[in-house]
Amino acid sequence: MAEGSIARTLRVLEAVCDHGPETLKVLSERTELAPPTLLRILRLMADEGYVVQQADRTWRGTMLVWRLGCAVNTSVGLSAISREHTDRLTAELDETSVYAVYEQGAVTYAAHSEPVKPVRAHVRLGQRYRLLAVTTGQAVLAQLDEPSVERALAEQAENGDPRDPEQVAAMLAEIRRRGYAVGPGVRWPDLWGCAAPVFDATGDVVGALGMSIPTARAEEIRDRVVAGVLREAEAMSTRLGRPAVVREA
Repeated sequence: MAEGSIARTLRVLEAVCDHGPETLKVLSERTELAPPTLLRILRLMADEGYVVQQADRTWRGTMLVWRLGCAVNTSVGLSAISREHTDRLTAELDETSVYAVYEQGAVTYAAHSEPVKPVRAHVRLGQRYRLLAVTTGQAVLAQLDEPSVERALAEQAENGDPRDPEQVAAMLAEIRRRGYAVGPGVRWPDLWGCAAPVFDATGDVVGALGMSIPTARAEEIRDRVVAGVLREAEAMSTRLGRPAVVREA
């Protein structure tokens, strides 16, 4: 019973934080919990300072959750390192760059740099995405084993966006061959993205470094973006202990 209660509480907290302010009805649908059970959990979390109910009756996470997330990000040790590389990309190309951490079958945006101009891609730190939904996730997935790909396909289908397994296999093979994922946004059609995997000293993929730019500018700076993302992803991997990768021209 205790384990079940903890699992339900964590599921509720994740739903509240991942999707922003939501009503009890919507959260009940997301968590598959009956409203009375859900309300009891929310009130308990509110008493501890993790969530709050707003004037419009929606529930949201508090800054306590943000503080804990920041502490985890800092403890991982990648925050400062990845920010150096995203800063360098943004300074060079004047577009938004991001580092996404791979963990538990998804990528989470842990660092980003944005240019100072009105038209730009905006990245929400802490946002978690399925591997097939974004280019950073695709760059990671191309480095994983077949069971991981099958799980990614199943999760994508469960979320109402099924993919053809053969097309996905061909896409991942191409990403592995060239070393980066690239293409128009799936979630945001007006954006074009490029991402390359980042590896640690064991050779395991730990995340991806990428850029998101307005599609209208993609053709103009595509080659420079690809070159910059590959360079910084390999430099970051080297800093994490992986030998530098030498690519053919």
